[in-house]
Amino acid sequence: MTRLSWQNICLPTILLLIMLFPRLGLGQDGFAAKATGGRGGKTVTVHTPEEFTKMLKLDEPLLIEVSGTLAIGSVAMASNKTLIGTGKNPTLIGNLYLRSGATNIILRNLTFTNPMNKKGKGGGDGVTIRGGKMVWIDHCTFVDCGDGCIDITNGANDVTVSWCKFYYVKQPEHRYTMLTTGRTVKVKKKKKLKTVRVTLHHNWWAQGCNSRMPAARKADIHMYNNYFNCPGNFYCTNARADASILSESNYYQEVQNPIYAERGGRLKTRDNLFDRCTGKAERRDDKVFKPPYEYTVTKVKKVPEMVKRGAGAR
Repeated sequence: MTRLSWQNICLPTILLLIMLFPRLGLGQDGFAAKATGGRGGKTVTVHTPEEFTKMLKLDEPLLIEVSGTLAIGSVAMASNKTLIGTGKNPTLIGNLYLRSGATNIILRNLTFTNPMNKKGKGGGDGVTIRGGKMVWIDHCTFVDCGDGCIDITNGANDVTVSWCKFYYVKQPEHRYTMLTTGRTVKVKKKKKLKTVRVTLHHNWWAQGCNSRMPAARKADIHMYNNYFNCPGNFYCTNARADASILSESNYYQEVQNPIYAERGGRLKTRDNLFDRCTGKAERRDDKVFKPPYEYTVTKVKKVPEMVKRGAGAR
């Protein structure tokens, strides 16, 4: 029997599977379950940074195939786009930026890097979602991003990050993978909290990750079946002011301060496993949100093998 893999399936077949079988882990899910990206638009392949920038800014649905390694600088992405890597090791060097007003975006099968120089200067986020909404990031790899790998801030909402790998090889400092934070706005002269809603599942935090896996403020974070294996870190998952984290069947291995809440953060945990961990590994039953979608949780002991086999750009 031939094993099904991303390497031996052509792109049109992948997209068909995504549309027909979302519950198999191929389609969008979590808080970004309604994302359709560039569905209905034409398919284009980009080979240069100039082509990439031009296609990302068009005001129309597009499925954009990325071929090769592109140094993109900092590029803002318009709404209704699917960005998917094709060929051998498709890579973006720089920062992909989703500003307020950017909605309905899918990123798949890409490697993102935005490294510091040898003196520890420069670099930046891999992906910045600053106000963007309905965003699904799936089967991507983030390596040596000089600020956050993915930062989700400033009113961003309904984001799913699934089957991604985060790691650092050469970056000397600031190895902070993910910040999730909402904001407080005025509505009829009264302050109202705008929380960020994020789903994180089947992701792999690997070598060199130091902290923010994620760090959450003013956010509702649902985490399940993630794998943390980054010895020498400072902390992993942290709920801070006005944050709620629902954490289910996540596997923490040889890490420090796996998961905890502080300064008004709330945390509800179910069946997490702490394998040779030190520091704060809290088991709490605080009142948090209820996910408004269906999902299936795998037994926690199966998580390392499953995630190592499937996470990252394929």
